[in-house]
Amino acid sequence: MKHWGIFLIGLLLCVGLTGCTVVQETMSPSDSKGVMTKNQVLNLSTSQPLTTLDTDKMSQFGRLNNTIEGLFSATGDGQTELALAKKVTLNQARTTYTFDLWKDSYWSNGDLITAKDFVYAWQRALAPQTKAPDADLFVGIHNARKILDGRLPATQLGVSAPSKFTLIVHLDHPMAELPQRLTYPLFGPQNERIAKKFGKRYATKPQYQVYAGPFMVATTGNTQTHWHMVPNPHYWDRKHVYLSRINVNVYRNPKKAWRAYQNGDLDEVRLWSQSNMKYYEKQAAYTARPYSRMVSLAYRQNGANMTVNQLLQQRVARLAISHAVNRKKLAQASYGSTSLPAQGIVPAGLSRGQRGTADFAAAQPNQKTMAYQPKLAKKEWQSALKSIGTKHVTLSVSYLDAINSKKLAKKLQQQLEATLPGLTIKLKQRGWSVEEQAGPLETDLTILTQRAQYADPLAMLALYTSSSTANLGHWSNPTYDSLIAEASNAPSFNVHRWQTLLKADGVLMTQQGVTPLLQPASTYLINPKLNGVQYNTVGTQSNFKEAYFVK
Repeated sequence: MKHWGIFLIGLLLCVGLTGCTVVQETMSPSDSKGVMTKNQVLNLSTSQPLTTLDTDKMSQFGRLNNTIEGLFSATGDGQTELALAKKVTLNQARTTYTFDLWKDSYWSNGDLITAKDFVYAWQRALAPQTKAPDADLFVGIHNARKILDGRLPATQLGVSAPSKFTLIVHLDHPMAELPQRLTYPLFGPQNERIAKKFGKRYATKPQYQVYAGPFMVATTGNTQTHWHMVPNPHYWDRKHVYLSRINVNVYRNPKKAWRAYQNGDLDEVRLWSQSNMKYYEKQAAYTARPYSRMVSLAYRQNGANMTVNQLLQQRVARLAISHAVNRKKLAQASYGSTSLPAQGIVPAGLSRGQRGTADFAAAQPNQKTMAYQPKLAKKEWQSALKSIGTKHVTLSVSYLDAINSKKLAKKLQQQLEATLPGLTIKLKQRGWSVEEQAGPLETDLTILTQRAQYADPLAMLALYTSSSTANLGHWSNPTYDSLIAEASNAPSFNVHRWQTLLKADGVLMTQQGVTPLLQPASTYLINPKLNGVQYNTVGTQSNFKEAYFVK
């Protein structure tokens, strides 16, 4: 199989053509074996044990994205390229995608990867007994919404395999961003034979799973404390996989991970303290890695306390909270100076205009609703309290059990209580799980981190529609829903679609249906001899397919 190249460019050229086929070849990257070390073993850390290998049960893929591959893969600049698909043909209405798959792609156990593996995977993700955490990403594919609502069985999803290597995807409407969505690991194939063979044991341990990506999880090791990946011997582009092994060790204590890095037992360590970030920022090993995620405040408006409900249902109360936050100081006190104060719900760098000059985040309207204005915040807050006949209120705020989240929660508590008269904040820590979608809000305010799963503003904005399962605060606005629906139906990335998305963002920010706080950047020390890693800013973070160590 050859390496096939950037799809989006071809797709844009394809707009309006009947039966348009995109199949664009690029040259394979050159090898650098002459400068490689003999020992190509990468040592990484994680704070969480490996609890599942089932892509339908993961809300975050972490290192495991290196074991998964789908129809498309993401490039480092947020574009897409064909992967397990050889070519794709669109009908004139742009509502039917026909994918021709490579005939020589294999699972890690030697089974052939076929179109039926995609049909099975997608239907399984939507099935009631599975209902993957990110199942909303399928909405737009024919009948996906009805399946998620329980009105149709998953077998009615608009995807079929008329032949062994032909996959047809029918849409409810044109989806300009579909290729970007399909890079997300949830859209990868699953081996139905293996899934049925192991039943309930499927993907619970490495020996009960197979892989389509460049690496596979080895069957040895205790996944609670250590697991490792080795090259997939049947991967179609095996010759460009240079690492012989990727060790992933679980460090629940950041200090232990730091010592392991200093001792040469880790090739990457995250910097948590402000002093460390400043001390190492000019060294070759230092990197600040931005990512398309947003830390926000979600509001529960239907809790047990009716007084609190009445308060948070008021737009003026939510605006008061937003205006009381000094986002720059909040970022510095928690995630560090490399993090960015929110300009809107869409992270900086996620998506640019057609000419590559306008960043959507910078163009977001109504940014004044997030400006630090303590006098205005106090006035708005007093107005909100007066309307419900009280001068004092206690609000609960939950945060994730993580170092930065705890710092952020405490600083946020300090800012809100200092600015908003009569307010008391009670903090509540919550646990974290890789295989669980966030459930109903258990506190009045919840600090959430939400990631863009694909490189388009819609990836964030669609989270807050009335029907989105990610809209945990259940904020609802008909105008907003209509604008998102209009943008979702757009046949291409045109100016009108761009302006529609900006209008939607403006509605969300005007109403403060959710209050964006900051866009965190993660800072690391990385072995300077490690080359060839593709660090993505959207979807999944690190791609080690072509990584290698130099002498």
